[in-house]
This record gives sequence, structure tokens and C-alpha cells, in this order.
Amino acid sequence: MKLEKIYKYIDSNYQNFIKELVRLVNQPSVSAKHEGIQECAKMVEQMLKTIGFSTIFIQEKKGNPVVYGELKAKEPRKTLLFYNHYDVQPIEPFEEWICDPFSGEIRDGRIYGRGVSDNKGNIISRLKAVQAFLETTGEVPVNIKFVIEGEEEIGSPNLQPIVKKYKDLFSADAAIWEFGGTDRHGRPIIYLGLKGVLSVELEAKGASRDVHSANAPLIPNPAWRLVWTLNTLKNEKDEILIEGFYDDVETPLTEEIKCLKDIPFEEEEEKKELALKEFLHKASGLDALKALLYKPTCTINGFMSGYTGTGSKTVLPNKATAKLDFRLVPRQRPEKIFRKLVKHLKSRGFGDIHVFEHGSTEPVKTPITDKFVQTVVKTAEKIYNKKAVVYPTSAGSGPMHLFRNWLGYPIVSVGCAHAESRGHAPNENIMIDGFVQGTKFIAAVIQDFASS
Repeated sequence: MKLEKIYKYIDSNYQNFIKELVRLVNQPSVSAKHEGIQECAKMVEQMLKTIGFSTIFIQEKKGNPVVYGELKAKEPRKTLLFYNHYDVQPIEPFEEWICDPFSGEIRDGRIYGRGVSDNKGNIISRLKAVQAFLETTGEVPVNIKFVIEGEEEIGSPNLQPIVKKYKDLFSADAAIWEFGGTDRHGRPIIYLGLKGVLSVELEAKGASRDVHSANAPLIPNPAWRLVWTLNTLKNEKDEILIEGFYDDVETPLTEEIKCLKDIPFEEEEEKKELALKEFLHKASGLDALKALLYKPTCTINGFMSGYTGTGSKTVLPNKATAKLDFRLVPRQRPEKIFRKLVKHLKSRGFGDIHVFEHGSTEPVKTPITDKFVQTVVKTAEKIYNKKAVVYPTSAGSGPMHLFRNWLGYPIVSVGCAHAESRGHAPNENIMIDGFVQGTKFIAAVIQDFASS
């Protein structure tokens, strides 16, 4: 009966919830450009306070603010923590958006805007699930904590010391991570872990300034130097050539392979959406899933050098940079991979290439057999009336290891996005129906966790 009242409250008030979400989307918070960060953090803190949370605005000497909120149950009970982030990706390419990226425009049952699915929609969804408890029952059945940071989209480079400093505040019995949603058939997707990531930038330098390209026989070209450098990292079979790169790679557990076989992988829909005839190396079925979740990667994110504007400019650039990320699987550690990368470049004759680290996280998993996992799975299937799709880990990355590996509680990632939410891309969106149902799901998770 309690949940029925809460669901009714959500149905009656979801339009006001959406207004709050649109207001949060209206506030830019691009961590890569440090755009609107302080304003957005303060807005998030005020939203927590308005509902009834006690808050701490954590502003260290380095990094963007972390907003902490806590709401205690009337009786001492278990604690559920929600990890989220208020920072978003840059909006570029702007010309591909169908609306202003920070408008929160509503079209055909969807809300559009940068960060609406990653991760502001989930912030509001979770806050409003808590509000629904307070408005209908006057209390929450478990202690609730929020940790909402502002650097997730740039690798959370300053979160580690904060987690160490505030480990008692951030303690919990279990946590819900920031992302998730439904697939194209409305099945709830549940993730139990993340790949690690190492983000780096390589820089090659030449002359003290750009010169006329007629001087190419005499002047070293850093763009070519960097191309040759990158060519040493991978072969055409997609194998990473850094010595010792695969030394610590852990194979999937038996129960994880069984779980993969149960995943209705929508590869044909995915290829159609991306206008691809086939995946890389013709991967398909179980092999494609295993590659996605358990294969470490080396990816060029961007390459910049010389003139890239309209028309031609016969110039020989004086500098070239490339941004890369390495996605890592269990037992690989980013600090070891970084050292191996530097050693590799020196051994191949590219010791002159400058290597900068832009952040890293460790791979992390919660076991499929954990009781909290089973609770969330059962709750999802009850709310969505469909069999849940459980991923033992995710191809994405984030600072989950700071909470799972360091603080020791189980973590499950769920949310209110959908298969075509376009996170990190133009026209990012969520469906209003999915937002409402996702809010009910979080309320049910809170209640079922209390009674489990």
C-alpha cells in the first residue's frame, strides 16, 4: 500500500519534476571547459536542501565541488548511497543539435539537452523518489546519502583524496551508481561494474612556429612524427603492441559467461542506428559481447595539428597532439599501463614524445551473487514487468572503484535513460515516460532494500 501511494504521488507531480530537471539542464556545467560548475553545484545543493537533506559543500583546493547530502531514517537502519555527477560533456558539434543544447526542450515525449540523460535526469529522478516518500509517509525507510561530484566527465581526477578524507561520511551498506535505463524493448538494464580507464595526451613538437610547407624537405613535421608514434601502439588486428599490456588481464568467470549468454544483445539494431554493416572484425553474438565488456582497448579520441579550417593552407605545423584512452579490465591497473606506455615509446625511438596523464580509474565489479544485486534485479522485474538484462560489467568507466574497492559495499548501476538517449552526443535525450517509470523504480529499490 505504501508504494501505491508513492506511485500515485509521482504520477500526480511528474510535470513539476520535469520542470526541475529542465531548470538543471538550463544550467551549463561543462567540466572540460569549467563552464558553470560552481553555479550548478550550488543549484544541486539547494535542491537537496529543499527536499530536507542536510548538506556539505565540499570544496577542496584542487578540483570542482562535491555536493554531499544525507537524510536519516527515524529509526537507525541500513544506509543506501546514490552516486551521481552534475558535470556534463561539451556540446560540440553544435550544428548537429535540433535545439539549444541547454534548453531542456520537450519534443514528442522526450526532453532534450546536454546532460539530461548523463547525468542530470538521474539526479532529479532519485531526489524525487526520496521526496515522494517524505510527502506521502513523512519518512524514508533507510538512511539516504547522495555524493554528487563535478568531474566525472574528465575522469574524476580529484575525487580520490575526497573519498579518503570523507570515508566515514561516504560509508553505506550499498550504493546505486549513476547510469542505466532500458533497452529498445523496454527491458531494464542493470550493470554491476565498470572497466578502468587511463586517459593520456601525446604531444610532438617541431619548429618554434608554423612554417611554409615548402620547407618540408628540411623542417621536421610533428604531425608525421605523432602518426608514426601512434602506429606503434596497435596493429590492424586491433592488438595492442605495448610490451606486457595484457599481462594482468583476467578472464571472465563462469557465472559471468552464463550471464552474457542470457543478454538479448541488440546488435542488429545497434548497427542500424550507427549505419554500420558490421562490427569491428565482424564480431557478433557472444563474441561481440565478450569483446565489448572484457577486451582492453586503446582508442584515439582526437588528433590536432596544423590547419583544419575551410579550404587549404600550405603550412607545416610546429606541434601535434593526440588524445587517447585505454579501457582496462579486471586486474589491470592504470598506473602500470602508463609506465609501460612511456617505456614502450622510449624503446621504439619515440622518447621525445611528451606524455601527459589526464585521469584514470580502476576496473571494478560487484559479484552477480551479491544479495543487493538480487534485490535490485527482482525489483526491476517487478516494476518493468520484463526480465532484467544484467551486465556483469560495463564497457564504460568511472570512479566506482573508490566506493566499491575502497569502502567495500556492493554497487549496482541503474537509471532512467533508454537505448537511444545519445549520451555524449548531439541531441542527448530521455523519454518522459522512462523518467517517470525510473523514478518509481528508485522508490521501489529504496523500499525493497529496507525490507530485504
